[in-house]
Amino acid sequence: MSFQNRWRTFLKSFFMVVFFLLGIMTSPLLAVEPKEILSLSLEAQFQLDFEGIKKTQIYIKEEPYTVIAKLIYQKPDFSCIRYLAPPRIKGKIILDDGKLRIDYVPGMDRFHIFPSLNSPEARKRKKQSLNLIFGNYIISQLPDEYMCNRPVYVILLTPKHAGNPWLKIWIDKETYLSLKQERYASEEKLITSSAFTEVYFGIMSFREELYSTIPPRLWEGKKLPSRRIIRSFEQLREEITFPLSLPKHLPLGYEFQRAILFNEGKRVDLIYTNGLKTIVFSQNPKINVRMRDYHEMSFKGRRGRLQASMGVWNLVWTEKGRTFILIADISKEELTKIAESVE
Repeated sequence: MSFQNRWRTFLKSFFMVVFFLLGIMTSPLLAVEPKEILSLSLEAQFQLDFEGIKKTQIYIKEEPYTVIAKLIYQKPDFSCIRYLAPPRIKGKIILDDGKLRIDYVPGMDRFHIFPSLNSPEARKRKKQSLNLIFGNYIISQLPDEYMCNRPVYVILLTPKHAGNPWLKIWIDKETYLSLKQERYASEEKLITSSAFTEVYFGIMSFREELYSTIPPRLWEGKKLPSRRIIRSFEQLREEITFPLSLPKHLPLGYEFQRAILFNEGKRVDLIYTNGLKTIVFSQNPKINVRMRDYHEMSFKGRRGRLQASMGVWNLVWTEKGRTFILIADISKEELTKIAESVE
C-alpha cells in the first residue's frame, strides 16, 4: 500500500474515532434533564400564543365526570377558558388578564372576580414550588411518545412520602407546553386525566371579542376584595382580630406558604403546599356555609360537615363563635388528623 493510501486510511479511521468520541461527549450535553423539562413546562404557557380543546376526566365514581373546555392563551399573561361540556357548566367563561380573573356564567348573570393566576405573583409562587416538588418527588423520564401528532417528553413524579399523589406529564418537545397530565392516588389509582385533543400554536384571537362575551357593567371598574398576603405567623398574629388556630399535624412534605387576610383582619386563609398540591385552612367569623351532599363527621369532640367535591374534601365546623373550613386534596385519614390537631 502506498504512503498516500495509508494516509487516507489513517485519516478516515481518525475521523471516525473523533466523531464517535464527540458523539459520546456531546449527547449528554444535548439531552434535557427531566428536572429542566419540568421547570420549562411551568413557564411555557406564559411564553406562547395558542388555542386548543382540553378534555378532563375525573374518576370519582364508577363513571368518570367529563369536562371539555376551549383554552386561549396569549403571551405574556392573557387567557380565556370557555366550557363546552357538561351541560351544567356549558358556556361558563373565565378571563384572566394578569391582573384579575373574571368568572362569568351566562344566563344566570353570575359573576365573580378573583386574583389572577397569570400575575407575576402567581408565577413567582410556581417557581418557588419547584424546590418543594424536587424535595418531595422523584423526577424521572419515561420513553418519548406522541400527543396531537407532536413528539412529547413523558415525565413521572413519584412521591417520596406515602399519601401523596403520583403525577405523569406529557410535555411538548418544541414548546414545553404540558399536553396531558394524569394524577394517581397514593395507591396508584387514576384520579384525574386532562389532555388536549386539539392544539394550535401561533393563533391570535381578538381580545375585544372575548371581553364582549361578558357584559361590561359586570366587570368594568371592579376591583378585588380587600386582602393582604402575609408570610409569617408572627406578623399574622399582629394583624388579625381573633386568636389564631393552627394545625399541629401536616402530611409529610407540606409546609406553610402564605396567609391571605380578608375583611380587615376578620378572616384568614392559611395555605400549605407540597409543591404540587395545597391545603387551605380558613378561619372566619361564625357564618352559615351552604353545602350539598354532605355527611356529619365527629372528630376529637367536635362535629363537622364533610363533603367530597370533584375529588377534593371540604370539612366545615363551628367552634367558639368561629367557623373553620378545611379544604384539601388528600386522603380522608390525613384530613381527619389535621382537623383533630387544630389548636
